[in-house]
Amino acid sequence: MIQQHVSHHHPTGACPQTVAAGGCLHPDHREVVRYFEMNRVYTVQIESCLLCTQGCRYCYAAGADAPSTELSAECIGRVITEAAEIGVRAIDWLGGDPLLRGDWAALAGVAEENGLFNNIWTSGIPLADPKVAEDVAAMTGSGFVSVHLDSLNEAIYGTLHNGEPGPKIQAILDGVENLFAAGKRADQVINCITFTRPLAGDDLEETIRFFSAKGIRTCLTQICMAGLGREHPEWVPSREEVGEAVRLRDRIDYPGSDFSMGTMDVNRYYCGGMVCVTVEGEVTPCSVIRQGFGNVNDRPLGEIITDHQSDLLFLPLRNESTIRRCGACKNRQVCWGCRATAFYTSGDLMADDPNCPGMEELVQ
Repeated sequence: MIQQHVSHHHPTGACPQTVAAGGCLHPDHREVVRYFEMNRVYTVQIESCLLCTQGCRYCYAAGADAPSTELSAECIGRVITEAAEIGVRAIDWLGGDPLLRGDWAALAGVAEENGLFNNIWTSGIPLADPKVAEDVAAMTGSGFVSVHLDSLNEAIYGTLHNGEPGPKIQAILDGVENLFAAGKRADQVINCITFTRPLAGDDLEETIRFFSAKGIRTCLTQICMAGLGREHPEWVPSREEVGEAVRLRDRIDYPGSDFSMGTMDVNRYYCGGMVCVTVEGEVTPCSVIRQGFGNVNDRPLGEIITDHQSDLLFLPLRNESTIRRCGACKNRQVCWGCRATAFYTSGDLMADDPNCPGMEELVQ
């Protein structure tokens, strides 16, 4: 039996009440929106390594052909400097699990020295070490930390991940408590759930409500046919199941909001103001979209962004008539569907998201 700690050292009910704020993820959502409106990059995601102890069997970045090396510290330092030069505001650290790099704190310090703030996407397992949690809280400041716990149910978790589920679930839960003990506020912590068919229904609700009771909102993402995900098409939920999951997310995390973000729990302001540098140095519009538009080992980051701005920032989608379904949707002010789902379904970055529950019926 997993012991589910409940913290008494953080504010409850702290999650944002509007998807305009919550879906930007960053604390200064108004600045994120301003960057979006200027067609500028607010966030650079850096996929620092593919090392991870969680063993997600659907991981988009893993696979038999995946590189096993880290992105070099020299390259990361150069990317940070170039990002600062073009006015980028934040670095989102990705993996694998970025906390498994021995030099992660030093690299985050380089970002701080360049005037950028740090956000960390981790499995959550390394945070079971109180010292790591303390360092993460210190290095992220007012930024966010995302952990990744799909399910509290050991059987379901074990289906989706390698290894013993109990100790991993407990490590993540302990890690969250360690973040709180280190001073991280609940509204600065996110739990990321990759929505798959085994989670549909009561299990998803239990997990979202568990974290919501702690003041932590959920980042609901979708399985894509990339990396290891290609080996499990049976885990792809139906459009109806996605719709139910989205409405559940809205009721719990964004009650009273006028809009929904649709199938992915980041809004268009985040996606349209972000680029990713993969572990191989490729510059992509999204970490899940593995199609690169240049490599930082060959050209400066700023040049790549300038030359491929339209694709990297999805500029055509800012014209509401570009996507047939999105143009008529009541959520178009905050949402344009999941670009990764659209890409892996059709090969077109600007295509309709086939999983979007759709337009007027989405928000009830």
